[in-house]
Amino acid sequence: MALLTWNQKYSVGVKALDGQHIKLFEILNNLHAAMMKGQGRSITGPLLHELIGYAHSHFSEEEKIMAAAKYPALTDHKALHAGLVKQVQGFAVRYDLGEIALSHDLFIFLRDWLVTHIQKEDRQYGPWLNQHGVS
Repeated sequence: MALLTWNQKYSVGVKALDGQHIKLFEILNNLHAAMMKGQGRSITGPLLHELIGYAHSHFSEEEKIMAAAKYPALTDHKALHAGLVKQVQGFAVRYDLGEIALSHDLFIFLRDWLVTHIQKEDRQYGPWLNQHGVS
């Protein structure tokens, strides 16, 4: 069973960014499925790093679009992104060193952060971007 299932309630009204959010759901679901199947670090490690890399790329693209549209809350939004990246990269370092394992609590944190961030923070920029020619 998927950890997250995409539906329209997650849409921010910007097609390219919705597509990137769908990809984040997919990677997180793949990582969760690998953990639930008990697959080893040779599978879960690369998936964890794919999630981090894609999130970083997505955040960068999202921030670039917001900057081009002169989104007024860009600075605050960037700070939220930086905070998550720092947390998850710290976790990944500890995972790579064998200090910690993937856990259900981590997935709940990632799921809740992603859902809350999309529905609360990202949905705020959707109308602004749409009004400034981004759809």
